[in-house]
Amino acid sequence: MSQIDLWLQEKRKEWQADFLGLAQDVALGCQQTELRWTHVAGNTSDHYKTIRLRIGKGIAGEVWRTGREQRATEIQSDSQNLLKYPIARLEQLDMTIGIPIVQDGITRAVLLLGYRNPLALNVADMTAVYAALPGLETLLEEEGHKDE
Repeated sequence: MSQIDLWLQEKRKEWQADFLGLAQDVALGCQQTELRWTHVAGNTSDHYKTIRLRIGKGIAGEVWRTGREQRATEIQSDSQNLLKYPIARLEQLDMTIGIPIVQDGITRAVLLLGYRNPLALNVADMTAVYAALPGLETLLEEEGHKDE
């Protein structure tokens, strides 16, 4: 189990999320961006591994394209959102928050908090999430250096 997986498990419990995932570009240098869920915690199955997204598609793709946090609520009751967000459909998530992980002005990954039941997150909760991101960025850098 990688350090990123351990970090996700710890933060999922701390933030009371049902699902925590990290999407990254897995395409080779000369290929078009392909986003995949590379690390997850709280998943109900391995079906997330089949999801392949392009920039602008799905929750991760929207966050990647805009470089901004994206939220979706009441996903399970909206058939359009179920089609638009395959990770929410496969993991039965009703609320999601996607956060870009940006390094040197470039989006490197997308962190997704998912909840199967509606939950009101307050500002203090999101402050804790954003405060933890530098730790994740460090782990991503370390993982990147291992691949070189």
